[in-house]
Amino acid sequence: MSWGLFKRNVIRKTNPNNNPSLNINKVATIWADEYDAAVKRGKDFINLESVQSGNKEIMKNLFRVALLKGLATPPGVNFSLPNEFGNGVKAYWAGAQMNPFPIPLIPAPGSIQNLAVNSNIVTNVGVWPLYPPLKPAKKQEIIVNMFILAAIVHLFSIGGVIQTTSLYPAAPSPIPSPGIIVWTGYLVPPAIPIPNPNFPSADGSESPVIEQADNNTISEVGPIQEYELTNDGDGSGGDDGSGGDDGNSGGDGSGGDDGNVLGDGITGDSSFEDMVNSSLGDDITDMGGGNSINKQIEEFKKQLVAIRPDCIKN
Repeated sequence: MSWGLFKRNVIRKTNPNNNPSLNINKVATIWADEYDAAVKRGKDFINLESVQSGNKEIMKNLFRVALLKGLATPPGVNFSLPNEFGNGVKAYWAGAQMNPFPIPLIPAPGSIQNLAVNSNIVTNVGVWPLYPPLKPAKKQEIIVNMFILAAIVHLFSIGGVIQTTSLYPAAPSPIPSPGIIVWTGYLVPPAIPIPNPNFPSADGSESPVIEQADNNTISEVGPIQEYELTNDGDGSGGDDGSGGDDGNSGGDGSGGDDGNVLGDGITGDSSFEDMVNSSLGDDITDMGGGNSINKQIEEFKKQLVAIRPDCIKN
């Protein structure tokens, strides 16, 4: 339920009714902190390694620029805050450091076993999918829903390079030498996959990963406290600049995605659409404006395939 937790935390912390001292800097910091926490609960598709440190400070500054741009947008002019936030998210992943553990189970090309990870760096910041020009929204939940969907789809396109020390075939015994593993795709699932130390088993019964439940439950953060943005048509939502986009209403906030498990999705056994929907959970079921969530996912998929066809296999 990691994205469900992200949604509730952002809405609760940026609600001016709960936090009357909110300002642009605080709102930008909340969004940056919650995104950083959310993606650190995820893993890359193949090696199951999490991000260790991204450029959170740069992301926060670019979020602040986006919020100020929203405040400066004249009434009636189309503006998309999730689109603007994409600049900050891509900056977060530029050169981000990944954790060196677990050691990838799949050997580096030409080797028979990986012994250690020397470095794991994100080298491709990915493609941030864009919404069409929209009128400002009345509810902050709409903005958060739209950001989450774009963030999930974006993670499919990031990639990096792992430098390993691996064993290579040689006589009379294998020798250790440097290896390179290229990876693409990152996922923040409702259940957190961790490598199974018992895989592979002699009888073949063990799965390569174990689904570990997210310890942060929906009940800990409570139901969504929705409110309407105060400035009509300026894309800002008040002095905190937390407003944004049009007519794409999310779910009713009564659900949660802690009951959904990706299963083998992270190992590539599910379609792109299934994996995105599983990550979304029950919190986001409708994009509003006559567009279904599946229609928006399909549109985002087209954008990714047009630029990075290698990041979506099915």
